Amino acid sequence: MSLLHRLLFLATLAALTTATPALALDWVSNEIQYLQSDHYREPFNGQDVSKQIITLQHASGYSLGRNFAFVDILKSGNQERNLSGQSESPSETYGEAYTTLSLGKVSGQSWAFGPVKDVGLTAGINAGSKSSQLHSQPRVYLAGVTFDFAVSKGFFNVDVLSYWDHGCFKGTNSCPDYNSTYQVTPAWSLPFSIGSVDGEFTGFIDFIGSRGAGTVAQVLTQPQIRFDLGKPFGEPGRIYGGIEYQYWKNKFGNDGVTEHHPQLLLLLKF
Repeated sequence: MSLLHRLLFLATLAALTTATPALALDWVSNEIQYLQSDHYREPFNGQDVSKQIITLQHASGYSLGRNFAFVDILKSGNQERNLSGQSESPSETYGEAYTTLSLGKVSGQSWAFGPVKDVGLTAGINAGSKSSQLHSQPRVYLAGVTFDFAVSKGFFNVDVLSYWDHGCFKGTNSCPDYNSTYQVTPAWSLPFSIGSVDGEFTGFIDFIGSRGAGTVAQVLTQPQIRFDLGKPFGEPGRIYGGIEYQYWKNKFGNDGVTEHHPQLLLLLKF
């Protein structure tokens, strides 16, 4: 079974394990996203790299908590460089899956305090594979708590997680001896309307600590402005277009490798 199939299996399993008479899904949201930009950065490469990305995303909720998973399928232009500095154009698959157990729902008691409406226990995995000569294979395990904040529409939550990196580079048969660290991630989705135009402001910010082995702390954020393109044609809430802005300081923990650029966004919800 390929890594992509495994990730899709995990995403599906997360949903199916809740789809029982006792734990039926309360809501489901699935998306297909397309992103394109010519200004990505890669370590040890001084020029920008073009990439096209297709993202399959799943979110669902049930009586005791919620699940979230996505798979990115990426294709780079020939601006990438192999270990000898020669041009290459690798493909890549990367995914993340998380599940959050609501302490309020499990205990039947309120965990609200101040602006926080609930607290959850979260566990996740990040995994991927890239067909470059270096052939990176990221693998990260995460666990911690999530704080859900009260907002009038949409959601805003903050993950506070421990972060264990077990990634390897198959091309050099090396697995760095990374230290455990932290990841703090605010995430949000806030709907809005401007006259007759509906949209959403969504995104996240990952604050990830140094993992040792020559790495430094990194910051990744991908806020999106999405506009409902289907509403004027009688299909509200299904087809969106807009812009995602990516800012990644010290990409992958590499000091000084920072990318910041807008990306074209097209999205289908189903």
